[in-house]
Amino acid sequence: MTPEFTPRQIADRDVSAFSSQDLHREGTRSRDSMPIGAVVHTFGPLFVIEASGGPTEIERRPLLPGMPTIDFVFVARGRFTYLEDGAWLESSDPLLVAPSGLPMRVRFLTDWKFLVARIQRDALIPFLPRLPDGATVYPELTLPERAMRGYLAELSEAPASVGPGDAATVSRVAVEMAGALLRGRFPLLSSQPTQGAKDVWGDAMGVIARECREAGFGTRELAEAVGCSVRRLQLAFTNHETSVGAELRRERARIARSTLQNPEHDGLSGAQVAARSGFGSASTMYRVLLDTYGVTQQDLRRRAAPSRGA
Repeated sequence: MTPEFTPRQIADRDVSAFSSQDLHREGTRSRDSMPIGAVVHTFGPLFVIEASGGPTEIERRPLLPGMPTIDFVFVARGRFTYLEDGAWLESSDPLLVAPSGLPMRVRFLTDWKFLVARIQRDALIPFLPRLPDGATVYPELTLPERAMRGYLAELSEAPASVGPGDAATVSRVAVEMAGALLRGRFPLLSSQPTQGAKDVWGDAMGVIARECREAGFGTRELAEAVGCSVRRLQLAFTNHETSVGAELRRERARIARSTLQNPEHDGLSGAQVAARSGFGSASTMYRVLLDTYGVTQQDLRRRAAPSRGA
């Protein structure tokens, strides 16, 4: 049976407008009738999103948690508060980096405008094999980040008739800018492997991101997919002070956490979430979530009491 709401498909090199009603169908709830909207430009692995609105409170419950993309959010204007660990934190910081598809609750205190680069994780793995799995805000922009913001602003005004060659060029530049941003902001995740293991590591992390949802996928299957021996594969991971098993667990835990945090999936049992995330059982999933994030099933699915009038 087709679900009532499904994520809207956006064609490559297209320009798509999202009204308040469209965003509601995508999983964004607003407490009042204040209009919000977004325009999305697509260039291959790059989505450039310009979103704006007025003072309001929204709760985002994405239809697709654990999305295979990362958002680079530049705040063009506005002051807002966001709910984190039960507390409202105020911010007008100009940059937020976070995996796409995270549930969130935000109160916009003023008129606001965001400019977002949403990029496929696979395109960024060559720059930073271990990508961040949490949200981080930054109070100041570096010179390259200001250049990236300006570049995205230019792309947000591009016509719908961009040719495939131009689209490939502009997306490649944006991905390189985002990769440099990640390397600068997350130096602990950018350790360099020894000569000869770099390609194996990068390829392997890309395959893990794609295939980790298969419960039977392990070291031997990964080596075959990368095209190297098991020994060489294990050496590449050892050079990064980790292992194939640890990275599989980390990526599966990221997907499971995103799913459990999304109220749209409260109807799924633990076993169903485990199966969707690549774990063999719910008990294994909960144990890994506790080891990785220090949270229990109850922590992940605990909901703040709804506000009056919501």
